[in-house]
Amino acid sequence: MVDTEQIEIARAVPAARWRAKQEGIDLSLVKGSGPDGVVLVKDLESFKVTQTIQEQTLEEQRVRASSLARKLAERAGVELGAVEGTGIRGRVMMADVERTAEQAGLGGTAERKQSALFGKTIPMTQMRKVISKRMAQSAFTAPHIYFFTDVEMDRLNLLREEIVGEFEKRFKVRISVNDFLIKAVALTIADYPLLNATLRGEEIFVHPEINVGLAVAMEEGLIVPAIPRADRTGLGRIAQIRADLVERARTGKLKLEEMERGTFTISSLAQFEITFFTAILNPPQSGILSVGKTVDQLALKDGQVISKKVARLGLSVDHRIIDGAVAAGFMQSLKKRLEAPGLTFMNL
Repeated sequence: MVDTEQIEIARAVPAARWRAKQEGIDLSLVKGSGPDGVVLVKDLESFKVTQTIQEQTLEEQRVRASSLARKLAERAGVELGAVEGTGIRGRVMMADVERTAEQAGLGGTAERKQSALFGKTIPMTQMRKVISKRMAQSAFTAPHIYFFTDVEMDRLNLLREEIVGEFEKRFKVRISVNDFLIKAVALTIADYPLLNATLRGEEIFVHPEINVGLAVAMEEGLIVPAIPRADRTGLGRIAQIRADLVERARTGKLKLEEMERGTFTISSLAQFEITFFTAILNPPQSGILSVGKTVDQLALKDGQVISKKVARLGLSVDHRIIDGAVAAGFMQSLKKRLEAPGLTFMNL
């Protein structure tokens, strides 16, 4: 039962207060993003997503299962609560998941799981509803404009290979290309602050901190936890924070603040056979960077044919805030930083 007295005390816009009463949400538990912490309607939507993720995680934790069984269940799309465990005190084992998957016709593979969807009507989860609403709002409200550039990745890949071993010893985390991207993007935003802006009515607000979000794919959609003050944070610390955020995103343990503090987003499909794509803005941000797969390309250098590693980066921006020249300058500057990593990351 919601304490109506608490709802009255909480600072919220009328629409949010009405929605909270209708849906039984305790406003005192919702962090407001409005002026002086006032709760807005969008804060309720974000709160509900977080609650859904946490409830799903708690439900999973109630089921006793081995770590291998949990991983297999996730891959095969098997609900652990429906599996009869044969282990000690009813613990669900890997063989139990395999048996349940075979009985359900899932076969333990992602392909079989997807093929089982044909001809079915799938209800949207609360999280998917929120994502749908936000993406539609972004696509139809913010006029998008897109820019692409090819970045030579040979030097960056070589730098990573040279430092990965020592880096892992020192920081206890394996550095990824995404860590370099996060840092390079943050440094470039420092030179192009409009990429860190939000439209508020007829005013443009430039956020004081550069918090770079990294889109994390989950079964129900994308979650974008953000690395705070990435322009002022060392590369080792960025890698540690990134690894922690991604892990907790996939287990539903992120805090609402970690998902809402982002001021710019990076969305990478580099692990797939996707060379480039256009990304929809993550509202209310003004920019998002898409990263495609690194591929081999032939090129001429001093009259000789050479092979080089190339990744295509795409930038989507809100044209109400950012003009073409600013976006092009940002991409050109980012390209230079990534192609000269020795200088970019020399003291990081």
